[in-house]
Amino acid sequence: GGTIASRRTETGLAPQLLSEDILEYVPQAAAICCVEAIQLFNMDSTNMEPKHWVKIAETVEEQYDNYDGFVILHGTDTMAYTASALSYLIQDSRKPIVLTGAQKPIDQDITDAKSNLLDSFLYATDTRSHGVNVVFGGQAIAGTRASKVRTKSYNAFSSIDFPNKAVIRDGKVFHYITGEEAEKEPVFYHRVDSKVCVLKLIPGL
Repeated sequence: GGTIASRRTETGLAPQLLSEDILEYVPQAAAICCVEAIQLFNMDSTNMEPKHWVKIAETVEEQYDNYDGFVILHGTDTMAYTASALSYLIQDSRKPIVLTGAQKPIDQDITDAKSNLLDSFLYATDTRSHGVNVVFGGQAIAGTRASKVRTKSYNAFSSIDFPNKAVIRDGKVFHYITGEEAEKEPVFYHRVDSKVCVLKLIPGL
């Protein structure tokens, strides 16, 4: 879902493209990997809830042994929240779990969607990649460190208080931080306590 899967309608952008539609815009992906698509939702990311995070994690768990990596298409407004949640719902993953999206729909002539998607496939097929990461604007950012800091720029996400895990340039992945791949089996969690409120303290509160 999200902008990457949207088309223009009378009321503005709305997620309408299916997974197969999106893949038709990046035929170059066939030279990188064999892609199979699962359509979980088709929604604006502002409507994401904790139950959707759990469903994504459960789907990865169900398919974990069948694939070498996972690419999740997501709207940019709440992608950082989902990436962070998945980082805790899926721990010690030796396989890469990548979230990406776009500032403009993939069916437009000028868009960052195609490059972000192809970069995500490159990162997800690299043997040194693992864990939950956001790949956007040529950067691979740890899932717990990604934050959307720009609303219009293609360079929308930054890594907060932590270096980028890698950059993707000219069809190659350059790792800055690899660490050791998880040698133990991944741990999946199946619930999120949604009864938590973040209260920001401001003067006069």
